[in-house]
Amino acid sequence: MSGIVLTFPILSGKVEAWRRFCQELSGSRRLPYEASRQRLGITRERLALVETSFGATSVTTLEAPDVAQALGQIIASEIPFDVWYRDKLQKLHGINLAGYEQFAQPVLIPDNQELLFEWKLNSRADD
Repeated sequence: MSGIVLTFPILSGKVEAWRRFCQELSGSRRLPYEASRQRLGITRERLALVETSFGATSVTTLEAPDVAQALGQIIASEIPFDVWYRDKLQKLHGINLAGYEQFAQPVLIPDNQELLFEWKLNSRADD
């Protein structure tokens, strides 16, 4: 299972609209939301509001077997709910997901990368 945390600033004056967006996801748009997430393979999604001295920010946590593929499908989908979802993100955050098409394509890790740090919690089986 892989995961990602996305943080997007909420445009000035849009915090209440963002709250209503979250209410729609759990209310009137719950069924198409759940169908979308199941189709995308997303197993968990959390939306949180963080108030900072710089303004409000949304923090979205996604978990899926292949997060990059799920994000790519959200970006490229023409299913009405996904189009509505992207439109809301643009209105609330000023972010046009069309600029993130690279998620729609599988990305290979380059051979020339230089790993500088890695940490892994060892389980008892690794001892």
